[in-house]
Amino acid sequence: MKQTFSEMMKAWYRREKEKLAGMTGRERASYIITYYWIWILGIAVAVSFLFYAVYRANFTVNNNWIYGYFVNTMEPGGKGSALWEDFAEFSGYDLSEGNIEFIARAFFDPTKPGGTNNSYYQAFVAVVEAGALDFVTMGEPGLTVIGSSGRLLDLNDERCDAIREKYEDRLVTCIPFDESYSTEPVPIGIDVSDSLLVTKYHLYEESCVLGIAAYSKHLEAVETFLEFILGEG
Repeated sequence: MKQTFSEMMKAWYRREKEKLAGMTGRERASYIITYYWIWILGIAVAVSFLFYAVYRANFTVNNNWIYGYFVNTMEPGGKGSALWEDFAEFSGYDLSEGNIEFIARAFFDPTKPGGTNNSYYQAFVAVVEAGALDFVTMGEPGLTVIGSSGRLLDLNDERCDAIREKYEDRLVTCIPFDESYSTEPVPIGIDVSDSLLVTKYHLYEESCVLGIAAYSKHLEAVETFLEFILGEG
């Protein structure tokens, strides 16, 4: 009669117990390490992952106050940079309750054929589509292409009334690829070429435009960032 898995495991356990019973302590340790090291490693990895997951869930901050991408700059702008530190102080956000997530190592050029065929752009799109990204900055030509693709918020949206009215003399427009949306230019960016991103932190040398991600959930935080880089605080 064919044994069940439970019966096979019990038989295996009896055999191994008998083997170990006739060994010294050192022989037992050597035997276990020799024949069961893969199992031991697997269990150790599983336990470590469990502790890591529990730690992440209970002792780390998973929410963001704001999430921004600075595209095509060699200057530091991420966590710990002067830009990050100064904005954290300016905004007054409680970093025990949420993160200020700035990414400044992303390089792609949507104006060129094949200019988005890299992991940087794929990561950028993933963050946009996941609804995590709040804003992106880059040169105007590249930003208008991204805006045309529908990945930036139309600043005519009523949620952007305050921002649009405040920065109406800085608006940058594009014509959407999707003609069913509009065949006329729509505002998708704010020119910040004279902002601290250029004059103080030198992330860009000339053209610099900020676009709000299509699914941003933190428009007030984006407005705070604009006030910061434009010296309005």
